[in-house]
Amino acid sequence: MYRVAVVDDQAEERANLNAFLERFASERKLALTVSAFEDGESFLRACENSFEIVLMDIEMQGIDGMETARRLRERDERVCLLFVTYMANYAVQGYGVRALDFLVKPVSYENFSLKMERALVAADRARKKEIVVSTAEGDRRVPIDELYYIEVMNHTLIYHTKGGDLSVRGSIRDCEERLAPYDFARCNKSYLVNMNYVTEIRRSEIRVGGALLPIGSTRRQAFLKQLTEFMGDIVL
Repeated sequence: MYRVAVVDDQAEERANLNAFLERFASERKLALTVSAFEDGESFLRACENSFEIVLMDIEMQGIDGMETARRLRERDERVCLLFVTYMANYAVQGYGVRALDFLVKPVSYENFSLKMERALVAADRARKKEIVVSTAEGDRRVPIDELYYIEVMNHTLIYHTKGGDLSVRGSIRDCEERLAPYDFARCNKSYLVNMNYVTEIRRSEIRVGGALLPIGSTRRQAFLKQLTEFMGDIVL
């Protein structure tokens, strides 16, 4: 079961997207539940981690889609976000709220179905997974979606998570292999980052979970290629 929200202030657009979702689910024999909202305020009141995919109009009365997305990200960093807009030049702003992609109005079903296929992959990837980290105090279960990045320092691995830091002895190479299925990448020899939390790219740094980390000169090209493939073409 996939939970989808449609947020658009135009009733005709909401109906159109709902019809596309019904057709998409029927063709692929998927179970979808769809909730429609006519503005950002009503959506935010209802969205306490309730949805896996959100189709969001940008130009709405009240708070617009971009501001709604920013507030959404404050409470839900895993939800898959697709913007729906007449203005394709919003793509750069969409990177700041980690939008998966854009649908440009008027939306064709062919384009919609392609973007929804990507959204389903992202939603599956975001569903809760965890690893076990063996610390001096005992084993700790760490949800993947709460792990920002891993740092190595003098043969000690530091797991930087939402709940604080965990330190264990180990190899970052072994850690990289262990986390390979979960969209982690090395930005330099000392940091393995969760690409879901990369919110800013500078010439020689990235921002991950609020921290600025250096990009190694020898790893820059490979890292940015991985990040681009993960985020989609709107990243760079």
